[in-house]
Amino acid sequence: MLDKIINWVGKRAFGLVTVLALIVAGNVIWQIYLHKTTPLLAWKGGGFGMYTEPHAEDRGVWLRLTGASGAEALVQLWPETAAFASWRDTAGVRGGAYLNGLTRSAERLRFYPRDRVGDPFISRLSRVRWPQTLINTVTPSDGNVFAPSTISLEVYENRYNQTEATVARSLVYQRTGGETGQ
Repeated sequence: MLDKIINWVGKRAFGLVTVLALIVAGNVIWQIYLHKTTPLLAWKGGGFGMYTEPHAEDRGVWLRLTGASGAEALVQLWPETAAFASWRDTAGVRGGAYLNGLTRSAERLRFYPRDRVGDPFISRLSRVRWPQTLINTVTPSDGNVFAPSTISLEVYENRYNQTEATVARSLVYQRTGGETGQ
């Protein structure tokens, strides 16, 4: 059986090498095209040496809470701030575990900003009683927690503009709890 495979490949070696070379050349041309038409970063040189997409390490996850008076509070969920970490540390075992879960969900949303990740996350965020140290004077319209329709998740990405030597912050993903049908 192995002899048959070796003979088959041997008889068609030139054709198979040609097909492989065309596939690699097509991939390189496709990468160059994408670099000119999409926000791909410069040539990396590792592996096949292809262009790469902006990485999620440059992203931050923010929570926008709309209060009873229409005022808004912004809470940075990722990267975790010192105020959030201190609140988590004083929340007790169960509360701290829940807040750790929120941090992990924010990190996942940073890498996979999709509705199927954001919708359950908004539902979990609507169960939290946010401290004044994070939301200032913004109060929920009903009770002690914010309704899902008043919660918005936003993922921003910092992109470096090489020609102007500046960093621009752009919105990658936004989802409001009212859009989820909750």
